Amino acid sequence: NNDRLYFGSGTKLTVLEKNDKITPPAVAIFSPSKQEIQQKSKATLVCLASGFYPDHLNLFWKVNGAKRTEGVGTDEFSTQNGSTYSLTSRLRISAQEWLNPLNRFECVANFF
Repeated sequence: NNDRLYFGSGTKLTVLEKNDKITPPAVAIFSPSKQEIQQKSKATLVCLASGFYPDHLNLFWKVNGAKRTEGVGTDEFSTQNGSTYSLTSRLRISAQEWLNPLNRFECVANFF
C-alpha cells in the first residue's frame, strides 16, 4: 500500500513500499474519425497512456519534433485500474494539418 500527502496546490508525495514496482506506461495514439475530418474539417488525436504506476505522469504532444500546447486537452487526474493507472490526452488540429503526410505526431509520457 502507498500513502499520499499533498502540500499546497500541485505538490504531491507518494511513499512507495519496498516491494512496489515502478511500471512505465504503454502509450497508444488513436487516429481521428473520418466523420470529424469530413464534417468539421478538424482532427482529434487521442493519446492513451495505460498500465503505469505510480500515478505521477505527464503527457505532452510533439508535432514534427516540437512541443505543441495549442489545441491540447489532458485529463487532470489519472484513472485507477486495479493496481495501475491510465491517463488520456487529446490534440485537436485542422484536417489539413492531419492530412499532410509530412507531419509527424508524437505523444510523450514521463514520470514526474
